[in-house]
Amino acid sequence: MLVTAIIPQKKDPAKRNIFIDGEFAFSLIAQDVLYFKLREGEPIPQETYDTIQDNLIYIQAQDTALHYLGYKMRTEAELRRKLTEKEFAPQVIEKAMDFLCRYGYCDDKVYAKSFVKERLRLKPKGAYALKMELRQKGISEKIAEEVLAETDWNEAEDAARWILKKTRGNLELDEKEKQRLYGFLQRKGYRWDTIREAMALVEAGEV
Repeated sequence: MLVTAIIPQKKDPAKRNIFIDGEFAFSLIAQDVLYFKLREGEPIPQETYDTIQDNLIYIQAQDTALHYLGYKMRTEAELRRKLTEKEFAPQVIEKAMDFLCRYGYCDDKVYAKSFVKERLRLKPKGAYALKMELRQKGISEKIAEEVLAETDWNEAEDAARWILKKTRGNLELDEKEKQRLYGFLQRKGYRWDTIREAMALVEAGEV
């Protein structure tokens, strides 16, 4: 293995990006570059490479992810994106993610359940909109569908409460007002059958 380039990082001038055999390998602070005697155009022993990856870079990736998790829960996709932004090599990211997922620091299903619960508490939306939000956060379609199927909530009642809020209880709407109301509910992710059920609940005074 040959060190082909040592380039200062733009985001952190104290660090150097190390390229081996023409490909990015890892980043080190300048002092570690000197300590391990890494120089452009010179070979890096396998033992040195393994020591750096296992004892420095992997721990850096773990610490970065755990610090990022310290603010709030994150999806696996968000953690991967963060580690990529910090310029960790793909194999290091995989190893760090394996640790985080194995020990419960990252669990997309737990995240999705918490996200849906909070959304429904603060700003109810239909199942379709919730699913799209989860997908945008990197949650797989399978997990999103499972969580929504397991969530105990009445979608039609939530839509009915939106109807009451938007109409202030006055259902004497002309055609244009109805279309505006239906469009609003659709943008909230409610299906047509759910909207019709919600209107029936409001008209029957059951909400």
